Amino acid sequence: MANLWDVPIAVLWTYLAATAGVILIASWFLAKSADVMAEKTGLGRSFAGVVLLATATSLPELGTGVSSIVLVDAPDLAAGDAFGSSVFNLLIIGLLDLYWRNGPILNAVGTTSVVVGVLGIAVIATAVVATFIHGATSSLSSWPLSPLSILVLLMFLAAMLLIYHHDKPEKKASASESEGVRYAGASLPKAVLAYAVSATVVVIAAIWLSKTGDAIAKE
Repeated sequence: MANLWDVPIAVLWTYLAATAGVILIASWFLAKSADVMAEKTGLGRSFAGVVLLATATSLPELGTGVSSIVLVDAPDLAAGDAFGSSVFNLLIIGLLDLYWRNGPILNAVGTTSVVVGVLGIAVIATAVVATFIHGATSSLSSWPLSPLSILVLLMFLAAMLLIYHHDKPEKKASASESEGVRYAGASLPKAVLAYAVSATVVVIAAIWLSKTGDAIAKE
């Protein structure tokens, strides 16, 4: 299996492009199935976007991060991917605004997105501070698990709860307009299955991506 990456760098870049294409296609199915699930379950699109879509589209970072540590023993690669994806996600907003033709795209989003952004800043800032503390001192190096990592996890769970409660009024206001209209003939079980299959494809592709990225970095 390792011989697959013992190839010229041009082939490695081909691997990278092909894997990105697979993730792009799978992401389309993820977005569609998450939208159907949001409508059919009544969760609301903002909350479903954060929990279902954001979680699934972050699976490449999860798969890449885990495999970067477990398979190639490269924690810097995992951390760079996690923080770098956050920066790139902000670039996506700008790129989408170029495509959107109904005024500024941020005018079309609900206030829940503001809450998501603020909570995201808080969690990322905590992770950055934790990285700085561990880099500046070795006092926590003997611990099996960083207490700051536990804090980041608890902050994430609290953020999900706050987003759910904040999205309730927005969800109720739009329920009468959106429920059963866009996906009246869609099946919830099929949407769940499509979500699960697409997420699995994304994880497998992410693992392949981490191996390819490490090979390119070495070259």
